[in-house]
Amino acid sequence: MTNCSLNKAYYKLHSLSKAASILGSVQALLDWDQETYMPKESIDIRSQQIEMIASLVHRDKTSKTFAKALAKLIDLPSGTILDPLLSDSQVSAVQNWRRDYLQSIKLSNSFVKKFAQTTARAVHAWQAAKECNDFALFSPHLEKVILLSRKKADALGFKDHPYDALMDIYEPEMSSAILIPIFAQLKTALTALLKKITLKKPFNDEFLYQNCTKDKQLNFANKILHSMGFEPHVWRLDISNHPFCATVHPRDTRMTTLVHPENIMFSIGSVMHEGGHGLYNMNLPGAHYGSPLCEQISLGIDESQSRWWETLIGQSFPFWQHFYPLLQVEFPHQFGNISLAVFYQAVNAVKPGFIRIEADEVSYNLHVIIRFELEKALIDGTLKVKELPEAWNSKMHSYLGITPPSNQQGCLQDIHWACGYIGYFPTYTLGNLYSVQFFKAFEKAHPRWQEQVAQGSLDFISQWLKENIHQYGRQYNSLQLCQKVTGEGLKQDSYMNYLTTKYSKLYDC
Repeated sequence: MTNCSLNKAYYKLHSLSKAASILGSVQALLDWDQETYMPKESIDIRSQQIEMIASLVHRDKTSKTFAKALAKLIDLPSGTILDPLLSDSQVSAVQNWRRDYLQSIKLSNSFVKKFAQTTARAVHAWQAAKECNDFALFSPHLEKVILLSRKKADALGFKDHPYDALMDIYEPEMSSAILIPIFAQLKTALTALLKKITLKKPFNDEFLYQNCTKDKQLNFANKILHSMGFEPHVWRLDISNHPFCATVHPRDTRMTTLVHPENIMFSIGSVMHEGGHGLYNMNLPGAHYGSPLCEQISLGIDESQSRWWETLIGQSFPFWQHFYPLLQVEFPHQFGNISLAVFYQAVNAVKPGFIRIEADEVSYNLHVIIRFELEKALIDGTLKVKELPEAWNSKMHSYLGITPPSNQQGCLQDIHWACGYIGYFPTYTLGNLYSVQFFKAFEKAHPRWQEQVAQGSLDFISQWLKENIHQYGRQYNSLQLCQKVTGEGLKQDSYMNYLTTKYSKLYDC
């Protein structure tokens, strides 16, 4: 086979994959619209639309035509590349296409359709249940999602635990056997640090909770996004029940936030979080759209980008050296008489709360570990859906020392289970671990980063992330990228050292 014919075979495969990606982008838009502008009474037709699109995407990804094109480049049973003339990046793309194909053919098209329709209705039910604080409205829908997720795990196959098959969708090669000891060590270290901090005098942060109008909050958030490096005309920011980022195409990024009139830091944090996702999407190599080379490596790596911006930059002192005076100009009544030092303490106040996306850095991962343990139990059947509220509250009390006053602030707060994203939550903590390891490498490349950020410069950060992470798409897996960027494998030591150093200094403990 000649190099020319190989290129032809590769681009034929890419063309077929691109058609499926375009359909997938339509589904992303339908999901985005459902969470932002769709009339409530449209759920029946929307669930049918999502069902049909999901079916078409699955059909294209598992078609005989796609399999035949893929088999010209790689032996499907063994994974052996059939000719060495493919470039390194093409080899990686073909290997990922094979992985995705072998995973997709394990699920029937009828199952994919049923799962899509079930989750679309579950999301609608979750919205209503959360709004009126009634778990009973959501419970029967969640039971259906859990049942289908178990069937999905059985179809995909697993070695030790059905949960591993679901987690592998979002974080390839990750397993409970790897995570359980990591999470156990984190839980011990985090609860110990949390106890030390809570013995100290709490920071005054009451001034953060003053009325700041919605429009002004959004205007300020947009200023931050522009500074982060978002290009004009390729993104938008809207309002939804749960902040998210829909990655339609590198030239089309849809982000949402939820504005609390009396909690501006929530809005700023969520916008920077979703902005991290958005920059990752925007900086993927568009020329490879439709191939794995224009896709996020994993949700753990994707989450490392959002937590990088939300916490490592957005809660840093240099960031607020520049942006706090701008905030004071925008909201003089609320912040005009508050010093930067006091504001910085308040932004980093450690105060265990009920809501994960509002959590401080020290307690955040305990929220994730709770969800990991609960959804793992839901999948293996040791926890029933009707028992979820009580189990949730019990773990919140045990790990964080607080009990949610309502299911709205407890097990109804996240959209993920309604969407069928079982196995997703661990990627949030993995993202935290990756982000700190990446940041250590960034600091070596930019030892004076604090001075630049204090002057309002953020573009150089985006550029470093693009060059070291975004541009590769899925050319490397998570662990390979971590090794390439940092020179070491995934570990929790760097993360706990970061938290301990930062908060021991802040709280003098």
